[in-house]
Amino acid sequence: MTIRLNACLECGTDLVPGAREREFCASPCRMAWNNRRRDRGAELYDLYMAHRFERDPAKARGVFQAINRLASDFRREDRERRAGRRSWRRMDVVLEERPHLKAARYMTGKGQ
Repeated sequence: MTIRLNACLECGTDLVPGAREREFCASPCRMAWNNRRRDRGAELYDLYMAHRFERDPAKARGVFQAINRLASDFRREDRERRAGRRSWRRMDVVLEERPHLKAARYMTGKGQ
């Protein structure tokens, strides 16, 4: 599969030359992209929080396996409905926006 670098992340159409900072051809594509991420993320959020903060019951129920299965289902859907285009933001972009996530010591004490 060939991945075009200057294409809309949602519909795959070519973006205007020189608009490398743009990721979408139009507002409806940006909104569809973000709505899908929102909808998919809600399930992952609930399962991951249970995995992280309710460890024993989550382990007994196979929550981490469910998280991985959801991700695989999402990727399969991307291949079928989105011509294989990724449906997630690049990790370097997310980590650059939130440098505290890379800190060696983020949480201390209560709440862990």
